[in-house]
Amino acid sequence: MNKNNTMKKLTLTFCLLTSFSIYSQFKYQANSIESFNSYLSLAKEQNKLVLIDFVADWCGPCKKMDSELWKSKQFKELDYMFIEVDIDVNSVLSSRFRVSSIPRVIIQVANTQNDILFDQLGYSTKNEYLKKLQYLNSFDYSELYNSNGDFENMGHSYRNLFFSDVSKNNIFLKFSSKYFKKAFKAKESNLNQLNLIYNQALLGQHKKAKKKLAKINLDGKEFSNSEHELIEKILIASN
Repeated sequence: MNKNNTMKKLTLTFCLLTSFSIYSQFKYQANSIESFNSYLSLAKEQNKLVLIDFVADWCGPCKKMDSELWKSKQFKELDYMFIEVDIDVNSVLSSRFRVSSIPRVIIQVANTQNDILFDQLGYSTKNEYLKKLQYLNSFDYSELYNSNGDFENMGHSYRNLFFSDVSKNNIFLKFSSKYFKKAFKAKESNLNQLNLIYNQALLGQHKKAKKKLAKINLDGKEFSNSEHELIEKILIASN
């Protein structure tokens, strides 16, 4: 066999091994808290959501979901940090998430608060899951990950996700309000309060938003440019 043929065979073997390796890494096994935390860190670096699949060898519905959903072409096209947790192997992590029944699927952000965006218990068909998985996978979470745990920045990041959502699902706006509340608790500023009122208006709670805005002494009070902009946005969103 000449040198060129040998090199071709070696290259082909390497490509096949690489492809197999990529496929075998499609699902990460979290057999310890340490391995799970390392996957969270990797997800944060890559701005990915974390999908956790709680299973067990004896769970028939889990195996059915594996063959129908997790091995489907549609799911493989999505970009999650996909982690499988055997509840009999990693009982500590299962207890942390209070897993008492399986299948159980959780999607969370790998930020300091580990925000859970999706939590479903029990077997469900491929199409039922895919619709939600594709939806959550369609957003860019880089701004959220780059907020570095700052409550105000996280509030803004979630609200920007809401603005980028054509369907205007309230899940992002609810998390936005959660972090603006934390920011207001840490610092009772006009800006943080106005951000909360703005979110109420965006959620359709117009009467509440107007009532809270009226309680703020607008006459004769000096506001920053950012605060003036928020007041205008609240008034527009409340009409």
